Amino acid sequence: MQKENSSSTSLVPSGTTEIAKRLNDNIFKVLSADGLTGFEKAYTIAFAAGELKSLLSAEYMKPIMDLQGNRLGFRTDKDASGGYSMEIVKNCLIEATLTGVQPFGNQFNIIAGNCYITKEGFGHLLKKIGGLSYDITFELPRINSDKTSAAIKAVINWTYSGPVKEKTIEIPVKMNQHMGTDAVIGKATRKARAWLFQTITGNEIGDGDVTEDGTATVISSTPKKLPFEKEIERATVLLNESKTHDELKSYWDSFGDDIRNQLTDLMETKYQELEK
Repeated sequence: MQKENSSSTSLVPSGTTEIAKRLNDNIFKVLSADGLTGFEKAYTIAFAAGELKSLLSAEYMKPIMDLQGNRLGFRTDKDASGGYSMEIVKNCLIEATLTGVQPFGNQFNIIAGNCYITKEGFGHLLKKIGGLSYDITFELPRINSDKTSAAIKAVINWTYSGPVKEKTIEIPVKMNQHMGTDAVIGKATRKARAWLFQTITGNEIGDGDVTEDGTATVISSTPKKLPFEKEIERATVLLNESKTHDELKSYWDSFGDDIRNQLTDLMETKYQELEK
């Protein structure tokens, strides 16, 4: 038995265990610094990021680069062409781990050279919130005629330091001709988990993922020339954040008929919510 353990240990290159421990220590310092703000928090993050960048040498990064392009590690929008350079992977790896996700299990993607937390990543982040219990259910998606986008309702129930809460949100999903209902629900799950994480922690994390056919979806914060599905998303946020009937009506009147047709149920739900 002792011989078998020794053989397993020998598979790990000399010195990497100590480096991994130092990497984990720096990540822990950032993730446990919730009480810090301002320059103290900024310094903690900056110092840890610098340490990680120094420790992640080319030799140490080589096996990590082999994780690029598959779900055991992390996917990218350049998987078909060989993926990203070591420097970009390193920067995204540092950002992902300091955000709190793991460097394996497809918990982050690299899209347009940037780090994006995935459905699996948000599942991991929510699981780490002590005392949180949640459940997300979906209605069948409403898919447009040319199968370029869909809208789907998510009902989120959760308990965290208080009574059970429930929220119904309308989620727009960009599609392609190869995507079915399960794929739409998968992408909606990522957005629903992201919404819950942001609601509980107040931390906003950018949106984006790699689809099953290897293409990427990135949602910009720029409101100019938005495609229909992004207009749906923006309109959904406006309706959900309305505080009065007048504000709700003002937003509703500004939408075109195509937007209204997609969000009628949400409008009625929000109107009734404000009635209470």
